[in-house]
Formats: sequence, C-alpha cells, structure tokens
Amino acid sequence: MKSLLYMFRRYRLATLLNLLGLGVAVATFYLFMTQVIYNRTYNHNIHDYEHMYRLEIYGGLFGEDWGCNICRPFVTLLKEIPQVKDATYISPYYINKTDAKVGNRTITVPLINMGKPGIEFFTGKLLSGSSKTCGDGHNVIVSRSTAEKMFGTANAAGKTFESENGDGSKTTVTVVGVSEDMPDNCTLPNGVYICEDERGLNDWSEWSYNIYMLLDDGANPKKVERAIKLAFMKVNGVSEKDEKRFDKEVNMKFRISPMDDIYFSGVGKQDKGNRNLVGVLTVASVFVLFIAMLNLLNFSLSEIPMRMRGINTRRVMGASIGSLRLKMIMENVMFAFVALLIGIVLVIAFQRSETCMKLVSGDIHFASHMVLAAVMAVSALVVGALSAVVPAFYSTSFTPAMVLKGSFGLSPRGRRLRMAIMAVQFCLAFALTIYIGVMSSQSSYIFNSDYGFNKNEVFYTWLSEEAQAKKDAVRAELKKLPFVESVGFAQNAIGTSDGYMGWGRGDGDHHMVLQVLPCDYEYLRTMQLKIVEGRDFRESDMKTGAYVLNKAAMAQYKWLVVGDSIGRQSNWGSQSNYNIVGVCNNFKLKSMRCDNSNVAVAFVIFGPDMAEWGDRCGQVFVRVAKNQDKIEAKRRIAEVLNRLDGSQKYEMWFLDDDLQQTYVEEFRFISQVKLFAIICIIITIIGVFSLTMFETEYRRKEIAIRKVMGSSIGSVVRLFAMRYALPLVVAFVVAAPVGWWLSNSWLQSFAEHTPIHWWLFPLSFVLVSAVVVITVIIQSWRVATANPVESIKTE
Repeated sequence: MKSLLYMFRRYRLATLLNLLGLGVAVATFYLFMTQVIYNRTYNHNIHDYEHMYRLEIYGGLFGEDWGCNICRPFVTLLKEIPQVKDATYISPYYINKTDAKVGNRTITVPLINMGKPGIEFFTGKLLSGSSKTCGDGHNVIVSRSTAEKMFGTANAAGKTFESENGDGSKTTVTVVGVSEDMPDNCTLPNGVYICEDERGLNDWSEWSYNIYMLLDDGANPKKVERAIKLAFMKVNGVSEKDEKRFDKEVNMKFRISPMDDIYFSGVGKQDKGNRNLVGVLTVASVFVLFIAMLNLLNFSLSEIPMRMRGINTRRVMGASIGSLRLKMIMENVMFAFVALLIGIVLVIAFQRSETCMKLVSGDIHFASHMVLAAVMAVSALVVGALSAVVPAFYSTSFTPAMVLKGSFGLSPRGRRLRMAIMAVQFCLAFALTIYIGVMSSQSSYIFNSDYGFNKNEVFYTWLSEEAQAKKDAVRAELKKLPFVESVGFAQNAIGTSDGYMGWGRGDGDHHMVLQVLPCDYEYLRTMQLKIVEGRDFRESDMKTGAYVLNKAAMAQYKWLVVGDSIGRQSNWGSQSNYNIVGVCNNFKLKSMRCDNSNVAVAFVIFGPDMAEWGDRCGQVFVRVAKNQDKIEAKRRIAEVLNRLDGSQKYEMWFLDDDLQQTYVEEFRFISQVKLFAIICIIITIIGVFSLTMFETEYRRKEIAIRKVMGSSIGSVVRLFAMRYALPLVVAFVVAAPVGWWLSNSWLQSFAEHTPIHWWLFPLSFVLVSAVVVITVIIQSWRVATANPVESIKTE
C-alpha cells in the first residue's frame, strides 16, 4: 500500500486518469448491461409468456412479407384447435385516445380495444374487480397508473367517468376492474381497456388486429401452425387434398411467434428490437472492461522499472516471491475498489441527469438490478487482480543481484508488450470510429433523403372528440393565421410508422391488397404529395367519398382506371366503392426498416355509407410558410385550438419530431455506441498519456544528452511520436475490415440505407492518429523543453 501511495504522489495525474478511466469503464459496463437485460426480458412480465404466441401471416394482404395485422375471425378458428387454450385480439393502434371527464376535470387517456377476456388474458389476474362484465364501452378495465391519474387511487373499481361520443352525446362509463401496470419493456400499453362485443368476430374485411393465443403445456407450435392453415383453408372452401393448389394460387403461410420473440421480429408496429444490436451491447459491455484492464495492465507494467529495485531489495531482506506477488495483486485490487466507488458515483449522477437518461431505456437503479450490481463489483475487482498478474510475475522473475546492478526501464521485451497492448486499443478505436461514421451517415440519410412528400414546416396534434365535431371551424380559424398555408385532417401521419390499416378486397385475379389512410380533402396538399394523374381531392368529395392511389397501386392492379370506381371490375362489396379521382407519386409510407418501393397505398375520403366507422381523421396537420419562426407558430396554433376547445390543453408537435420517435431505438443505440466509442478512445488516450509519461521519465538522461549534442526540441518530440506510427498503421489495417463488417451488419436492419463511403476509412485513421500524436507531443514536450543540465544532474 505504501508503494501505491508513493506512485500516486509522484505521478498524481497519471494515477488519477487511470482511476477515472477504470471507474468510467465499470459504470459503462453496468449501464450497457441494464439495456441488455431490458431487451432480453422484453414481454417476460406477461403472465405465462412461455406459452403465449402471436399469429403472423405471409402473403395475401402483406405481399412478399410477414404481417401481424389480421382480421378478428381468426380468434374463432384458433379456439377450435385442441392445443389452443384460449385466444384473443388487440388493436395495435395504441395512439387512440379518449377524453375522460372525472368530476370537473377532463383527462386524455389512451384507449385500447381488445377482445374478451380483455387485459386479464395477459396479466393472469386483476388487482381488483372482474373482467366478466367488461364490454360495449360502458364497462372498462383501467391500468393502475391510469386509475391513479383519473381518480387519485388505484382502488378504482366501481368508479365512473363520462366519455363523449362522436355525435356529441355523453356516455357514463364504469370501471369494473384495475390491472397492474405493464412495464416499459412490454408490447402492451397502459390505459383504458375496452372489451369489444363479438360482432367483429365475423368481419373478414378489416385486417387491423393482433391475434394472440395461449397454448397448452407441451403443445407443438408447428402442429398448431399446420392446424391454423387447414382451418383457414376449410373456411374458404378448400379441402386438405387441394393444399398444393392453395399454396400455388394463394401462397399464404402461417406461423406463430413466441411472446418473448415478437419484439425482435420487426413484423408489428411496436416490434423495434434488434437481436444483433443487443449482441453488440453485450460484447461492448465486456469489451469496455477488457480495454480498461489492458490500460491498467499497461499502467502497472510502466511502473515496474521504477519499483524493480524496491521489490528485489525486499527479496534480499527475506520476503518470499509469493508474498511480493500477492501484495502487488492486492494493491491493484484496492486500486480497482476505489475505481468501483467512482463508477457507482457516476451511475448515480447519470440517473439524476435528464439528458443522460434519454440514452437508456427502463429502470437503471441499483435496487432494480441487485444481481447485476454484484456482478459489476466482482468484475471490477477481478479486472484489478488480473491486471496485476503479469507485472507481479515479471518483476519477480529476475535474480535480485542483476536487478540491483542494472536498469530495466528500457527492457525490449517490456517495451514490446506495452506497445502490443496499445495496438489492441488503437484497433478498437479505429473500428468504432468507422462504425460511428456509418451510423451518423445513416442518421443523416433518414432525415435528409427524399420521402416523396415535404415533412418540413408541418405541425400536427391529436384532436379531442369535441374538436373533431367542428373541424370546419378549426380549419377556418387556423387559416386566419397569416403564416398558415393549409390545414388537413387524417388518421395517421405518413412516413412515421410500420403499421397502417390494411384492406383486402376483390377476389381471384382482381384481388387487391391496399394500405388505406382515411383523410380529408386538404391532407394531400398539406403534405405536398404530387398528383401525377387525374386530380387532387376536392371539398365536394366529402359528400360522395373518393380515392387517390399511389403509382405503385396503379402499377400492381392494372385494371384500375382514374375516373372509374375502385371496385367496378372486382368483387369489392357495397361499402366504400368510390371513384378513383387521382394518382399521386410513390412516397415512403413506412419507415426505412421496410421496403417502400412496392407498397400500394389508397388515400380515402369516407362517404356517408361509412358513417358507422365513425370519424377516423383524428389528427390535424398544419403547414406553415417557409422561414417562419416555428416556435412562435407552434405557440399561436396551440392558442387557437385551446380557444376553440377547452376539453384539453393542446400542444403542437413537429412532424420531424414524430419521425425521430419512429427511429427512437436506432437513435438511442447510436448514442450508446457513440458513448462507448468515446469512452474507449478516452481510455486509450489515458494509456498513451501514461506510457509516454513513464517513457520520457526513463529516457530523461538520453534526451538531455541528445540536446547537449545539438538535437532540437522538434527532433526529440518526433522521436517519441514516430514510435507510434507503425502500431497505428498495423492497427488500422486490422480494424478497417472489422469496422466495415460491423457497419454493414447494422445497416442490414434497414431496407433503405446509405452506402458505406470510402472516405470514412481514411478520415477515421486521420482522426484517431491525430488524437494519439497530439497526446504524445503534449507529454513529450515537457521533457524536451526541460533544462538538460538538470536532467543529467538528477540522473
């Protein structure tokens, strides 16, 4: 311990930097592993999740892809399969909201439509109440947090609130049960759960629901998938012996995905997980400790020449080799213990920073991760112990007489070992710099690529039921603002989701699969979608209903004609068979995780015959003039809405913000990798700083003699800087293909992505090498500019 304190006093800055580096590494290990646990335990809180599955279908409505937005009659089919214990459905459109009036307060809460038995299917039981009477919108179940928000208590069973209907009338709703909250890492949301009646179980036309099933213990998922296919064939009048014809003509496949896998499937709207990214975080968590261990090992090796005489003097005085080695190892363990305390402080500080918490998901408190906290502590101490093993054995491997007579500061073997350790750190720094460069390019591509519509200068928000009933007044008042160019209403924003309402219509050769977006006559103009054939919607279309299709829809279904009804040449049905008035350009309807090139899209204005569907255009979109002060525009638009509708407090959102939320997991991962890279580079620079500091100390006399013999300060600095040239070049040659592989693997999670630009590789080499060389120059300059007389005298 005295030796450790002596080194600290003599080389205070280097010691503090290495302590901080190890502390940051320990904190990073803990934070990254909380994210790994968050992702790997996704949906594990759902009751009996090991036996729960979601139905997914390939083909049909989904084209050459898998989809999970399915029609409700599949629930009836599933319940008839012997191995299926129970089944239900849930609407994936969690963004639906309702205004609940409790006393004098109006509270906007999420509204989730599902089949019976409701949320109890997923929770196993309710905190209070019963789901038996849940249904028809008059009796609902609410989550704990929603109950506390509405009534100030979780004990809300039996309490009531008022909900406004589409026609302006009021309905008294009774809370018949309260469920436990779902955590963040769960597919299911918290809110007000409505159990729909069973009329929808016969509606094969609307493919807008996720179907879940609970299998018996020991049930074979493959046999269940086979049974689902045969049941679907039977409903459509196809016998088992005609299965090959069904496969050829219909080409529909069925699968059931385990509940703990669906987050990583990328099929559903909320399925944004990526197993590869989780693997990267796992490796990064371990690797950051490994890099810190290498740094501490290098630091300990650099100290050895100055401690060699003291260690071997104790051997001459009778100390055993084993005791000396154990002492050195325990010194590093104590060093690691102090670093562990620093890491704990850093994690606590991270928790208290709102900005930092945006980099992580879920709960990162130690109380929630007791096992992980213990693993973190043990790992830190193990890193300390392992980093001392090589220095301990190396420093005691010589005979005491040889050590006491000679100098080991410039041992070639020790120098090569230290430089090899630095090369490994350089390699990682290069690979991560390339990786970050590609990630930044993809982020820029997401925001700046051509979406086929103008997402800039657009604000949007959800309207209450009261505001939806007076849209004309809302539009008129908003257009009085001098900077407002257009106002449109629609069900969804385009380009910000992977899940939209799907319709399957027609039959035989004239079967159509469309992604349908209900909107009003001014929505396309607001989004600045270009009409390439026919015309845009008109206000008169609101009385009759109309369609505008994209070019991909017209190309796939060649019998469609502008000016003709959409279902004239197919078995469309009586409802929503309106004229196609125009064709718009193709655009990015879904996120870049999906291939948007062949998505058939239909914008529709519902006519009077669709009145039973209710008002589907619950969002307002406002385009403002370019170069307008957006903050001021946002404030004034919200003022107008708040003046017209006192039932809720309005806040406008930028469409660009919504776009960012679409890629929130990707952007969070990019930020995490950037953090990891910065930490690794900082640790590497600390290692370079310490190594250069000790080496300049060892060579102080040599430098002084060189200066006396006429060497310039520049030549001395170059002497140290050039020693890192070869390790940097070798490390880059190894790291470049690794960086390319990592980047390419990550880009595969996007159907549309940026290329890996060649210039990222030399740029990463220049950036990392510049940081290393500047660090060496700063450290070596101090010795190079010292008085040579003083250096020779002290030597």
